[in-house]
Amino acid sequence: MTRATAAFHNVEQRKRKHRAKSSKVMMKLIRETRRSYGKQGRKKKKKNKKIQFSSREISGLGRSSRVAGKKLRQHHLRRRLKRTETELAKMKAEMRDSAESLMAAKVEADQAEAKLQVLKLKLLAMKEIEAFLMGFL
Repeated sequence: MTRATAAFHNVEQRKRKHRAKSSKVMMKLIRETRRSYGKQGRKKKKKNKKIQFSSREISGLGRSSRVAGKKLRQHHLRRRLKRTETELAKMKAEMRDSAESLMAAKVEADQAEAKLQVLKLKLLAMKEIEAFLMGFL
């Protein structure tokens, strides 16, 4: 190798090192200045809304996409919450109906008990009359 080619290789090596170093610095800068997409796009939630993904998220659906997975989990949680709310409303209505029927049964039982007391009093009165009449015989 001649001096000229050695110098050329030396210059090329220095350029490669400088490029690698500058690309590392650039990557570090990009990493530090990268935006966080965690809270971006949060709005008031609308009812009966389908899952909407941005184009950035759709491209990552086949792979492991954090944002898409997070949105899917949130969607499923919202659906489960709606389902439990409707089940709770149904259970409340059933409990209200059963409470009403129980109260009606209690009223009927109280009325039957009152009738029984009246019949017992009539029976006692008849026994007293019978005993009184037996005293004359």
